[in-house]
Amino acid sequence: MSNENRGSQRKNPSPRLTEAAVLEMLPAYVLGALEADEMLAVDDYLAAHPALLVRLAELEATADQLALAAPEVEPPARAKAGLMARVQADAEVRSMLSTMEAQPARTVSPPLAPTQPAREQPRPAPPRPIQRAEEAQSWIDRLRGFLGGNFYWPTLAAGSMAAPLIVAVYAAQAGNSADSISAQLSDAQQRIALLENQVDSLVQVNHQLEEQIANDRNQLAIFANADRVVALAGTPDAPDASGALYVGPENGLLVLRDLPPLPADQTYELWLIPGDGSPIPAGLVQVAEEGDSTFTIALAGQPTDFAAVGLSIEPTGGSPAPTGPIVLLGMTG
Repeated sequence: MSNENRGSQRKNPSPRLTEAAVLEMLPAYVLGALEADEMLAVDDYLAAHPALLVRLAELEATADQLALAAPEVEPPARAKAGLMARVQADAEVRSMLSTMEAQPARTVSPPLAPTQPAREQPRPAPPRPIQRAEEAQSWIDRLRGFLGGNFYWPTLAAGSMAAPLIVAVYAAQAGNSADSISAQLSDAQQRIALLENQVDSLVQVNHQLEEQIANDRNQLAIFANADRVVALAGTPDAPDASGALYVGPENGLLVLRDLPPLPADQTYELWLIPGDGSPIPAGLVQVAEEGDSTFTIALAGQPTDFAAVGLSIEPTGGSPAPTGPIVLLGMTG
């Protein structure tokens, strides 16, 4: 509809509309499928709110494209049969009306009167010309009643063509909304997956920190409750290394300094050395990096009268007796 028609004066005031209502009515407005008063109301609203003309132009362009892209739909057989029946009825009525108009008006002769003195009889009045028009009008009214009031086929066809276009416009809008919602949902799912990975990582870090804190508290308790301390000095095989063993009732705390990490096929092994017997293995130690390291050593069940403590290099898994070089050694006395 042109801007000139939208801005024309109205004889009757249009009902007041909201922007949401106008946006909902715009697809039908573009297709001319609204009632007359609704068309006028939307015209007035668009004239007062020119910002909506952009949306109107988009819908008009969509309707133009849909008019070319809409597939042909075969009407159901029942609708086609009903349509042909109404067309046949319309043709029969029109033929009947044409026959009535073509027949000349017949005059009715007066009945024969019994023999009596002749007297002048009044002439019958000629039929009024309006009679045929009235009869034709009555036939049309009856035909309209027979057809259920749907007498104007062009109007019916226009409505039938507009309905698929309205459905197509709404379908296109619904499709766009569904695509947008699907994209937002996919983005939200990706964000949730990322957050879940971050939460898993934080849980692992928290678990490691808790273990580290528990280990530090245990070592601090061993250090505080130690019965004796054995200082360890480096041997010629590790002259820069040093350490100490804090001996408690059940556990010991081994502190090492400046011992280098070993290859994967070797390990450090701690020995409790009695005064008159063979060294007793007391645990394996894996040094991760050079510097200060602390280890908890289980001493429950081990002899307490050892005279010395040593640390040697052994194959992975340890040895029942020292086989490698002693890198740290300390005396208890």
